[in-house]
Amino acid sequence: MKLSIMKRIASIFFMAAILISALRISPASAWSGKLGWTYNAGYPISSAVVAAGGLVLAGDNVGNLHAVHAASGQAAWVYKGSNSVVGQPSVSDNSVVFAQADGTITSLSLSNGTVIWRYAPPVESSAADTVVDGTTVGDGKVFFVKGDGKMVALSAKDGKALWTYGAGLELRSAPYFSDGVVFLGEQRGVFSAVNPKTGKRDWGGGAGGAINTPVTDGGNVYFSSWDGSVQSVRIKGVIPQWKTSVDDPVTTPPFVGGDKIFVGTANGKVAALSKADGSVSWNFDTQGGTVLGTPVAAEGLVFVSGGQGTLFVLDAAEGTVRFTFAAGGGINGTPAFSGGVLFLGSTDGNIYAIR
Repeated sequence: MKLSIMKRIASIFFMAAILISALRISPASAWSGKLGWTYNAGYPISSAVVAAGGLVLAGDNVGNLHAVHAASGQAAWVYKGSNSVVGQPSVSDNSVVFAQADGTITSLSLSNGTVIWRYAPPVESSAADTVVDGTTVGDGKVFFVKGDGKMVALSAKDGKALWTYGAGLELRSAPYFSDGVVFLGEQRGVFSAVNPKTGKRDWGGGAGGAINTPVTDGGNVYFSSWDGSVQSVRIKGVIPQWKTSVDDPVTTPPFVGGDKIFVGTANGKVAALSKADGSVSWNFDTQGGTVLGTPVAAEGLVFVSGGQGTLFVLDAAEGTVRFTFAAGGGINGTPAFSGGVLFLGSTDGNIYAIR
């Protein structure tokens, strides 16, 4: 009798141990790295990928913006533009705004792709009117930068130009709106915080090289530079927090994931830094060319594309490889992670859903 009771107790402890072990499994283990669906756009994907409203959005190099159902990979609608889609489209209030390389900015209905408004450069446009990165939306406005060193604010309602901020030299990185401020990284190594209502520079900082698109998190703004530095500044009071060099030209905006900041470099590396003090946690070498798409962190993993067209999926804590995925072409844009699925665009013309 006693032996039977002891066996039952042992069985209970055994099952409890299994349950505890299961609970300790990292959320990242739910992501298997299996291909869910593939959507063929017909032309190389040239923009970042955005997931919103049950749709996956990406632009190609002939000017088309594709909206694909995230669940099935079937086309919801396609807007046919006339010039390469650049940077990351912006989604706000059931609309998507995106930039084309010739300086055209278009706002579409997210639900059906119909045109809400379209801003076009002068008929006799020049290199000064070109756009090389995406848009950002905030304060009822759309912000984008031009090749002549100007940041332009348009009305998000009708696309009319409201003001222009002159940076002095060409601009190559999209602005970023947060905390009631437009943050801008400039080619001359100047970081600026611009008032969205007036278009005037309120405050800023600097680096020894061109500055990428800044990002914010928890009241701090983080920005990276081609001089290899990554910096953190407290927005309230404009108080510098830390500055770290990763010993490589940084080519991507920072990505904030958990307690770390992730950046990609010109020499094919990914660096993870402590969000608290900027200390480097780890480096990973993709053994490829320049990292162009911003590393994306989710569920304990970091997704980064190497210059050779391989997606590396790294453990966010240690920087070790968990998965790899070879696309049929280059991966130049930032992927999107939503609902446990990674959405990835490639120059082979495909958008991939990887679960």
